[in-house]
Amino acid sequence: MSTVARTAGKWSCDRCEVSVSRLDGARVPFPENWTRGAEGNFCLICRRERAAEAVLDAAPADSSHDARAKLRRSGLVEFEVRRAPERPDSAIAKSCHTSASVVVAAREALGQR
Repeated sequence: MSTVARTAGKWSCDRCEVSVSRLDGARVPFPENWTRGAEGNFCLICRRERAAEAVLDAAPADSSHDARAKLRRSGLVEFEVRRAPERPDSAIAKSCHTSASVVVAAREALGQR
């Protein structure tokens, strides 16, 4: 049996320290959009930021500001497409502040079309 807790009195993101709990102190399940692993527990906002940072870390050091912004956005879109492939293109586009055509292109690049 796994030693990973399924419920707790409080869950905290190891990056931003936001927490999830109940006022009455009752145990709550691990938040649905969070992830946990060897590096810790991360809320959805921090998961998105980590995905964007990973793409930027791989970018050439001399990348322009515009190029870095495009890379960041593509990293966010790819993260969202992988995270919830069943979501409509328009919903992913809205959450990433981009167009549905960018999401369609990301799906094609990831072999989801």
